[in-house]
Amino acid sequence: MARTLRALGKENILTSDVHRRLFLHLLRIVALMVGGTVGYMVFQHWNWLDSLFMTVTTLTTVGYGEVHALSVAGRIYTIVFILCGVGLFLYIVSDIVEIFLEANPTAIFGLRQMKKHISQLSEHQIVCGFGRTGAEVCKHFHSTHVSFVVIDEDPAQVKKAEQAGFLVLEGDASADELLKAAGIEKASGIICALPDDTANTFIALSARAMNEKITIVCRSANPGAEAKMRLAGAHMVISPFVICGRRMATAVTHPLVTEFLDVVMHTPGYDLRMEQIGIAGGSALAGSNLGDAAIRKLSGAMVLALTQDGKLITNPSTEMVFQEGDVLIALGTEEQLRKLADLAGARPN
Repeated sequence: MARTLRALGKENILTSDVHRRLFLHLLRIVALMVGGTVGYMVFQHWNWLDSLFMTVTTLTTVGYGEVHALSVAGRIYTIVFILCGVGLFLYIVSDIVEIFLEANPTAIFGLRQMKKHISQLSEHQIVCGFGRTGAEVCKHFHSTHVSFVVIDEDPAQVKKAEQAGFLVLEGDASADELLKAAGIEKASGIICALPDDTANTFIALSARAMNEKITIVCRSANPGAEAKMRLAGAHMVISPFVICGRRMATAVTHPLVTEFLDVVMHTPGYDLRMEQIGIAGGSALAGSNLGDAAIRKLSGAMVLALTQDGKLITNPSTEMVFQEGDVLIALGTEEQLRKLADLAGARPN
């Protein structure tokens, strides 16, 4: 079940403005209580408990009546206190309610739940930036049931992520505190989708220092930034402009291929998917070749390529022998891919 949570990057779950407003209101309430109590002690010569009781009943407009009979001075003081003090008290209460409504009660009270939820995440993805690129990444993760956390420092983007039902942290994604809050140590991948190449490079550098095994994918707006991002630890650098240009060219030269990729692979009405599936030790595939494994017959999925000893092998021959640790790139329905994953002793990545 999707959960909408919101947090600050470097501070706490509350913004500094909320802290300040609540603290000032607390001081005002204390001042009203003290001022009212002292006033009744001076004008009525009551003890502090009776004076405090009269002050509270007056401010809250409960209407229990006077503790003792009021003198003329006491009545005049009570009139002034009601006109000034009760109005201020009601303003304070209404503003506190407004703070809670603006700040989102889940965000205020959900810090413990958020920490608990994130601490339970493992092998999840971290998406830095909820712009157009980041939003598409999150949409894909959500549709494929991949657990993820969004990080963005723009309150407007954070609100959009919340409305979409995503787990989101507000703040600078390059801050170590925020990356730790997102579970960087246990995450399997991080997407640096900010529009600023420098920020993406710095995030990649921080992520690599905090988790050596994490897979880092960066968005690059300038071709010259790719080398720096890879030096910072990025496994893959993707330029939206380059990808867009290639797809547009392919749409002209190979329109049927483009239609197949767009309609079949990205339309919810079609069940065909492409997945990468690792071969675990002791599986039915390890040690057998592609021909003897009869993958198409047993699962229905089609093996398009595989990685072996760090090399990508496309259109493997039937004599190709599978090894433990190989990663298959297969095409098929969700059910077919599940069967292939069972044969490989793993789950689709």
